[in-house]
Amino acid sequence: MTFQQIKYFITVAECLSFTEAAKCLFITQPALSRQISAVEEELNTQLFVRSKKTLKLTPGGVLLYNKLPHLLQEYNEIVEE
Repeated sequence: MTFQQIKYFITVAECLSFTEAAKCLFITQPALSRQISAVEEELNTQLFVRSKKTLKLTPGGVLLYNKLPHLLQEYNEIVEE
């Protein structure tokens, strides 16, 4: 998983919408969906429960969402230094 994919995952988790997250990230929704699918495949776990009208985090998605923002923040601080 790349730091860009981490950023994508966090944004989708916060928006609970691929469309809204894609707008925030200035990428297309299909490209964002492919990146999240690639992360799910790499981790061999589903991160979101998708339905036509709702998007929810799975327990694995909740675990990642609780841990990854701290990692991304530390990475950004290191880059700034």
